[in-house]
Amino acid sequence: MVHLVPLPVWRRRAQRIIGLLLAALGVAVLVIAIIALRQPNGRQASLHTSPVGQRSTVAAPTTSSSAPTTPVSSSSAASTPRLSSAATSPAADPLKAIPLVVLNTTTRSGLAETAASRFRAGGWTVTSTGNLVNNIVSTVAYYDPTVANAQAAATALQAQFPSIKRVVAKFSGLPAGPIIVVLTTDYS
Repeated sequence: MVHLVPLPVWRRRAQRIIGLLLAALGVAVLVIAIIALRQPNGRQASLHTSPVGQRSTVAAPTTSSSAPTTPVSSSSAASTPRLSSAATSPAADPLKAIPLVVLNTTTRSGLAETAASRFRAGGWTVTSTGNLVNNIVSTVAYYDPTVANAQAAATALQAQFPSIKRVVAKFSGLPAGPIIVVLTTDYS
């Protein structure tokens, strides 16, 4: 006959705690896996209009009326973009004629317009500004690899403005446009 000796109370509690911790760890791993599958490489973006009603797509017109923050669809791509009068002529530097969209991912109000003014003063064509909700780590110029000279233009922009830390091919969550500059908290 086998006699079972009851475990001390502290040992049973320790085993329960370990079991609960392992279960919590499993749930945390599952949640992270689900998020990673829904947002590969942290690159799912949510695009919103800027506080002054400017749309954050390349072809969106600039308006002066106030509008609530709502997602922007890419159906506005047929609109006529606003070109900057401060931009240099395409004959002077054809790379600077490639349109830029400037998006702010920070909480600093007006950052996209401030950066757009700097880019225009540097001779670049900025067609629109806006806000972007994303977890992009550092200020980056995304280029459309299907547009001729977009990568070269993004690299030239980075060389002129060292606050742009990276030049990377754009991902599908961004608005239409040859070059999308996304400003993060490291932008100065």
